[in-house]
Amino acid sequence: MKTTFLFRNYAEANPDLAELYGNEDEVALREHYEKYGAAERRGVDLEDYLRVEKVLLSEEGHVCIAGWADRRMADSIAVTLVVGYQMYEFGELRDRFCWYHRQDVADVIGDHERPSGFLFLAQIPEFRMHSEVMVLVNGKKYYESETMRWMSVQSFMVDALSTCAVLADRPVGATLPLTERLEPGFSQVWQSYLARQSFSCLYETGTDRPVERSIIITLYRESDMLISQLETLAPGLDGQPIEVIVVANDYAGETALLSEQMAAFSQLHDVILSVHLCSGNSGFSAGNNYGAQIARGETLIFMNPDIFPPEGQEDQAFAFFHGDPGEGLDGALLYYGDGSLMHSGMYTTADRAVDPRQAFAGPVLRVEHYGKGLTAHVDDSEDDLAATLAEVPAEGLLVTAALWRIRKAVFDEIGGLPTDYIIAYYEDADFCLKMLEAGRPVRLDRSRWIHMEGVGKPKPPMLRTVMWLNRALYSRRFADSPFLAPAATDLFQL
Repeated sequence: MKTTFLFRNYAEANPDLAELYGNEDEVALREHYEKYGAAERRGVDLEDYLRVEKVLLSEEGHVCIAGWADRRMADSIAVTLVVGYQMYEFGELRDRFCWYHRQDVADVIGDHERPSGFLFLAQIPEFRMHSEVMVLVNGKKYYESETMRWMSVQSFMVDALSTCAVLADRPVGATLPLTERLEPGFSQVWQSYLARQSFSCLYETGTDRPVERSIIITLYRESDMLISQLETLAPGLDGQPIEVIVVANDYAGETALLSEQMAAFSQLHDVILSVHLCSGNSGFSAGNNYGAQIARGETLIFMNPDIFPPEGQEDQAFAFFHGDPGEGLDGALLYYGDGSLMHSGMYTTADRAVDPRQAFAGPVLRVEHYGKGLTAHVDDSEDDLAATLAEVPAEGLLVTAALWRIRKAVFDEIGGLPTDYIIAYYEDADFCLKMLEAGRPVRLDRSRWIHMEGVGKPKPPMLRTVMWLNRALYSRRFADSPFLAPAATDLFQL
């Protein structure tokens, strides 16, 4: 077979080379092609092989770019962002792109071997906003706006997390390695967002009275269950040196109405109460940490806004308020609204995540509840309960933060709930493992409570990505923990 280099065509297609070498210098043109032209894909219209489908930009310089590429033609990708009179060159991003398989693209371009979809997340240091923005990929303009509407950090975070749900919904073995490329960017976004949050007091009463214990209830947007919850707790709180601190994240209701409801409740019940509003959604950890920070009690009781004492068993539930956690952390028995067992302690274990395409194999942790969904009932006798929970270990277990009891000094010593988990998920298991690693006990108190947790609700794309990223962070942090349970542990059999 004879191969001929069409040097004249090469010169005609590249005027800069024609001017430099002329159209007849076959040797020089061939040498240039072999050294530079082939790698630069000269003569190839890369827009046919690379598409930018989404560009997100925040007012603090966060950048999220999503699209696809035929990597046989555009494996090398360099991104440049032009904002006004500033050019920010990220350079070649071969190792910073999150590549993933897209069946729709593979079917069109005919490459089922290489991942074709990509995601990129970063932040520009010392960023300055401007009305004019361009995104260049490999020197070609793929996005332009003359009147850029910059996203708030919150809007950017929500949209970027939703964009990455395409990874969160895939088998964890195929996407776990990609979290290491996305996590630094999302961590910057989350910390930027948290730094903007502030808290203000909406309502308080009884703040001049001494307090021994503090109940902290952190809610998100809605307070639908709050009045009902406070009413059911009131018999155990009236006249007691126990304060209730409500922290409302990103409250969406009428603040005047909420204040009136709290005032009406205080007219009927002698309960020390305060309500604090966060300017946004600081997440489960930061919200509870703020409540702990302002708490006056020596003992902290963290309680979700959908926790209630079982009807007719209020006394045994209220006893949880008065128990002494000592130097440890106490949880409680939680039951679904129908009375079936939800929580009798948790454990964490490691599975082996594998993706042959990437030659990846590594541990991924999961958190499970002992006996979740068993037919054990909230009305069972003490003997029946003891038999049901006989196999739950007395040591080394974890307890859900839906209901916790801990001394404030111990909570502060451990460092509070970790705020590097985005919004929620895995932060309570993280705290429990840190307690165990510090040699402090984590116990399951036998008081019984109803947890009106929503079951079976589909999670929006943003939260699916949050769970995926947080699980990866948790897995990296505790992969070698001595407190992991064997992977064969059966959560349904106690």
